[in-house]
Amino acid sequence: MIHEVKADTKVLNVKFETSQKEIKTLRHDFTELERGVQGMDLQLQELENEKLVKQKIDFQQQIDDLKEKAILLEKHDRKYNILIYGIDDSNPEENVYATTRKLFSEELLRDAQKANSMPLANAHRVPTHGKGPKPILVRFEHFGDKQLVMSKAYNLKGSKIRLLDDLPVSMTCMKEERFLLSHNVLKIRKRDKVQT
Repeated sequence: MIHEVKADTKVLNVKFETSQKEIKTLRHDFTELERGVQGMDLQLQELENEKLVKQKIDFQQQIDDLKEKAILLEKHDRKYNILIYGIDDSNPEENVYATTRKLFSEELLRDAQKANSMPLANAHRVPTHGKGPKPILVRFEHFGDKQLVMSKAYNLKGSKIRLLDDLPVSMTCMKEERFLLSHNVLKIRKRDKVQT
């Protein structure tokens, strides 16, 4: 009977050692599997981050394209407009249409019949934050009439009145920056006595 117990003990020891080895192997496999899962998580996170960055760039490009289209649309919508600066606005009962037609007939075109025959879609004062008279925004029904009036702006030379195309704010800023840049170039050319 002791031999049987010893034999059973040996069998149990062998099974225990085998189980221990299997447990160590399973732990090692589990650790490897865990590392693999962590690596895959990192790869997934990197892929998601790359995808988000690409989407952000795509969305920003779409936003920029839409802004540009909106500016072009606004520019096209304003192409029939001019702004008239420098006309006194102290009369609260002023008829802006009459004031505009008077300017066209007496100062610009110097032809009352032509000035009065131009159909205007709208004319009104534009509120401003600065001092001085508020500008008049005039919308022509025909682009050719606007071009004619703008071509006669040289007749206002020497007066405080000036005519400008009605441009979107963003284009006005670009125009001012271009002016400043060209002004600086002119200063440098004069200073360095450069001729082109």
